[in-house]
Amino acid sequence: MQVRRRVLLCLCIVAIAWITRLAGAPGSEPVRYNFKIESQPLGTALQQFAKQSGVQIIFFSQVTEGLQAPALSGSYTISGALQMLLSGSHLTFRVINPKTIEICPSAAIDLSIFYDLRYCGVLSLQPGACPD
Repeated sequence: MQVRRRVLLCLCIVAIAWITRLAGAPGSEPVRYNFKIESQPLGTALQQFAKQSGVQIIFFSQVTEGLQAPALSGSYTISGALQMLLSGSHLTFRVINPKTIEICPSAAIDLSIFYDLRYCGVLSLQPGACPD
């Protein structure tokens, strides 16, 4: 019985130490990237974003056709930078995994029943816009 208590106590101490370490881990803060993207067609701006961040962005070219991205210069999180680039475009993004993001029409959220896959695309973080 006493051995069991000691083992349980040791496990609790290890768990608390592990949780405390995770809470203070340097990776717990969102990573910021320095972007320098000129105002240009949105598809090209997303390609520049991918190159500068190392994140793969996926989308169909029709989704960004005729859209202009604003200039983006400074230190941003992935999510913040994408929100800026997509502002006013009626597009949103969905994080597929830590290194892949999908660009989709915002309407896909409300009209998922009528969603046409050819309008949602892929290139190289607001989660959940496009239906799976």
